[in-house]
Amino acid sequence: MIAVAWRYDPRETVSADGAPVHVADGDSFSIGTSKLRLVGIDAPEYGQRCLDAQNREWRCGEAARAALARRLLDPGLTCKAQTRDRYARALATCSTARTTDIAAAQVSDGMAVSHEYYGIRDYPDEEDAARAAKRGLWQGRFDPPAEWRNGNRQINSGP
Repeated sequence: MIAVAWRYDPRETVSADGAPVHVADGDSFSIGTSKLRLVGIDAPEYGQRCLDAQNREWRCGEAARAALARRLLDPGLTCKAQTRDRYARALATCSTARTTDIAAAQVSDGMAVSHEYYGIRDYPDEEDAARAAKRGLWQGRFDPPAEWRNGNRQINSGP
């Protein structure tokens, strides 16, 4: 076990290069057998619902997943892992030929929120712009994804 841990380099680069891409939700996906999560953001879970400006329920988790899936279809998908999370997913920064930072784009479109640690957000400008323009999650009311997960663990999976 120690030998395996010694050889593991969490800073690996994963490219699609024809490998199948499967999207779980708005911030988690796999490329082939590599499981990844976009670092610095938190997106609604697939089954999560939000309220729009007219107080109507909408499937924000499905919308976040679809937005990420569209981005991951662009050519040149490459992810640079920084570390692993507790679920052994690579926490990565990803880009395509069209999008230099996929996580930033998800936040900018209101399909994810920026992580915040001790008052410092990873994507403050993108989140502030999405909130001001009432894009995505910011068009109405929503439970922050982490809070929603805490209250809905039993129904927290995709299709």
